[in-house]
Amino acid sequence: MAADNIRILAASMVEKAKSGHPGGAMGGADFINTLYSEFLVYDPENPAWEGRDRFFLDPGHMAPMLYSQLALIGKYTLEDLKNLRQWGSVTPGHPEREIERGIENTSGPLGQGHTFAVGAAIAAKFLKARLGDVMNQTIYAYISDGGVQEEISQGAGRIAGNLGLDNLIMFYDANDIQLSTKTEVVTCEDTAKKYEAWGWYVQKIDGNDVDQIREAIKKAQAEKERPSLIIGHCVMGKGARKADGSSYESNCATHGAPLGGDAYINTMKNLGADPENPFQIFPEVQALYAKRAEELKKIVAERYAAKAAWAKANPEKAAQLAEWFSGKAPKIDWSKVEQKAGSATRSASAAVLGQLAEQVPNMICASADLSNSDNTNGFLKKTHDIVKGDFSGAFFEAGVAELTMACCCIGMALHGGVIPACGTFFVFSNCP
Repeated sequence: MAADNIRILAASMVEKAKSGHPGGAMGGADFINTLYSEFLVYDPENPAWEGRDRFFLDPGHMAPMLYSQLALIGKYTLEDLKNLRQWGSVTPGHPEREIERGIENTSGPLGQGHTFAVGAAIAAKFLKARLGDVMNQTIYAYISDGGVQEEISQGAGRIAGNLGLDNLIMFYDANDIQLSTKTEVVTCEDTAKKYEAWGWYVQKIDGNDVDQIREAIKKAQAEKERPSLIIGHCVMGKGARKADGSSYESNCATHGAPLGGDAYINTMKNLGADPENPFQIFPEVQALYAKRAEELKKIVAERYAAKAAWAKANPEKAAQLAEWFSGKAPKIDWSKVEQKAGSATRSASAAVLGQLAEQVPNMICASADLSNSDNTNGFLKKTHDIVKGDFSGAFFEAGVAELTMACCCIGMALHGGVIPACGTFFVFSNCP
């Protein structure tokens, strides 16, 4: 019933706005409800808690799904949902980062959510290597056919597999429908084999079967060597009905437009809603999330108690954790930076980076196979590469993938607690 409640709210938001994407949101409702009602660990009273799990949405056009889910846990009002895509509303067409409301990332170009999640997973591993199990969280991501097709996702998949990010779980909404066509028109790749080749643990499930979703998440959580991809074969526009009462599921028309007229009315009736008053949260759903809120109180209380014991035993690390998540700039003794007169700017940068490597213990420096040329090796000389099984280093070798590297660094910043820096060349130009 909770998933149907999300479907009702998502479709109604788009209908009222006369614009938006109902189909994907309706298909993904089973996964996001299962995740939030059973697995995602967060503190309802302290959304910025550094030890929380993170959820990254890649397909921002599926904002109605996320907003509806967050309304079920009290982060948005029904009035907020009614104002989807309206000027000045808190529910824009694509979600914008707002930790207080439970939104970890701004969603725009497809594929970037992949890299944000990978970067966040790297940051979590980096911090755990320095602070211990107090930073033992899981990074979840929701991706789609379009995001898998965007080239940046290839770099994200390669990096995550190479680093063995077992704290990363991605759900792939494989509904085979795009805005303009079915996916078979534009791609014939075997996505599962592609991710397996990168070193991922891959599961294929019915993305609308709650029992299969639940078991897949449990198996992914138990994986201790590889990042996980759950390929959920979802039904686009699940529950939708046409004006004549026939199925409107798996139809491209539901992807990027309101259901409209009698189709919307029939869909609401099919899902158990009152077409005249669809913006409701069912009592049973309220009870489900009230129960989850109580469970989270116990889980979070145990985590806070463990953190307090850890802080007592590790006062220096506790001070570091507080400082790193404070948002304050680190204290740096710039007098230690020695520059040679007339040196190239990249050499001057290397001198600065060398000092930052020594003075900023939560800094990660990244380079896309250019460290010997852009002189980020000034940082690397004071540390070592981040590699699978060893996140004690602070240098992120992204390979030849500068956009992926940059977006992974954004993901690190979104996670918090680390200061990422990218080294590259600003511009290449050929002059006649």
